[in-house]
Amino acid sequence: MRADTRAVSPAVTQALTIGVSTILITGLLLGGSSFIDTKRDNTVRQGLQDVGSGLASDLVRLDQFDTADVSSNISFASEYPDRVAGEGYRIHLVGGTDRATIHVNSTASDRRTQVRFRNDQPVCESTVSGGQLTVVYDVTRGCLEVRSA
Repeated sequence: MRADTRAVSPAVTQALTIGVSTILITGLLLGGSSFIDTKRDNTVRQGLQDVGSGLASDLVRLDQFDTADVSSNISFASEYPDRVAGEGYRIHLVGGTDRATIHVNSTASDRRTQVRFRNDQPVCESTVSGGQLTVVYDVTRGCLEVRSA
């Protein structure tokens, strides 16, 4: 007499189907989360770069003023986002002889960028958080700087 194995086949098929489906779904979830992390990282870096470039434009515009006979500070306000892709950031302005550097660093991760620009006026080192900023030519110190508004 032969053994009856018909009932085993549907159970094994169902177990294999569930196992393969679980592996495929897990792979998709892991791959998707990695893709999202990469996109978020790129979004934050681009946002920080945009802030740095905008601030460099503001400083270059102020640098073009003739400050020889100025008796009071020259300033104008600029507004930048408080957060980039949900992360806060800090701006650090560092002077150089003919090139200054703006470092824009995320406070929530190690994401950072820097923007260099040419300057004629000296640049005073300053550090501010994102948001509403004031770009200033400080007559007393004789330099360009960035301040929180």
